[in-house]
Amino acid sequence: MVIPLEEDLAIGEQPRGPAERAGDVALLRALADEMRRAQDYMVGFPVNLDFDYRDLAQYLAVHGNNAGSPCASTDYHLHSKYFERAVVDFFAQLAGAPAGGAFGYMTNGGTESNLFGAYLGRERHPDAVLYASARAHYSVPKIARILRMEYVGVATDETGAMDLSAFRSACQQHRTKAAMVVATIGSTEEGAVDDLRGIHRVLTEVGIDRAHLHADGAFGGLLAALGPRPVPWGFADGADSIAISGHKMIGSPVPCGIALARPGDVERIRVHDAAVGADDDTISGSRDALCPILLWQELRRLGRQGLAERVRRCVRVAEYAADRLRDCGRHPVRVPGSNTVLFDAPDHATCRRWNLLHVGERVHLIAMPHVTEEHVDRLCDELEGTGTPSPWMDRLAESG
Repeated sequence: MVIPLEEDLAIGEQPRGPAERAGDVALLRALADEMRRAQDYMVGFPVNLDFDYRDLAQYLAVHGNNAGSPCASTDYHLHSKYFERAVVDFFAQLAGAPAGGAFGYMTNGGTESNLFGAYLGRERHPDAVLYASARAHYSVPKIARILRMEYVGVATDETGAMDLSAFRSACQQHRTKAAMVVATIGSTEEGAVDDLRGIHRVLTEVGIDRAHLHADGAFGGLLAALGPRPVPWGFADGADSIAISGHKMIGSPVPCGIALARPGDVERIRVHDAAVGADDDTISGSRDALCPILLWQELRRLGRQGLAERVRRCVRVAEYAADRLRDCGRHPVRVPGSNTVLFDAPDHATCRRWNLLHVGERVHLIAMPHVTEEHVDRLCDELEGTGTPSPWMDRLAESG
């Protein structure tokens, strides 16, 4: 990738002239071209690149702001809360909430959604200890620091999920305190899913009756709900709050997410008429009005059935990748129902070229909607020494 010099990007005091602006346009186009070319080798990140929202470009010429609560309008009239509520309702139903049984809003990603859930838990139980799998998203221990909560990382089993015996031991050490538990529904390393019902069972057995259970389904929530092997992850399974990502399985040019919770818990944090004529019951206050429109359009296009087929196609590609990587002698491992395949790491240049992230001595391929069998074949051809990388991507892999 050609990286501009700092002086080429510096913002000066004087307005740019026509020739200078033409150079800026060329610089931006070159970056966009490189990003588009790099997409064809993006197989290691949990993000969907199979989308095209260019028909919504008119929204880039207006400042949309969903300030305050999504549940009512505000004194700022350029908003998309109607679309936001429709997106939230779709995911609330998917998560098993009864009609009107869930509050939700669109966040700027999984970290904010997790923060919202943990914040509700702490407000319910100010003395709560925050428990999470040692393989939980990196945001979780950070959230514990932000909220000044005692944090316990629980050991995992052979699949990468929270080990319930270790969780029981941790709870016994803090049995006089409430529990704020983050259950990982699809870990970023191997797609492991924590046992939501088992966590509840352990809390009951230990005698902890003050608890808040947050399901971090940012990565794996849609796999849990719509995949060929559905697993417990929603409100009916004991979750008090839920995080789901919008830019992963659905797809968006900017990170976004959905936070869901039980309405009674949200009432604890709500400040009435605080945000330009609306209640304040979100983390971020002023919120993006474009992402609700993006997700609404894509979900309307797909419908629940189309989204389910997308999820299942990802699982089929992951199964195919595991078979091909096994033939390559890369010893792949895949959690049943997951779209993540762990395998022996190739050389550094190949990892950089294909955006393969390390997990110890191994790397993972994540079959997101834009990843096809053709991507897998090209990667495996390179691993076997029969493929030829594009010269441009080869230069990228060799660059620092």
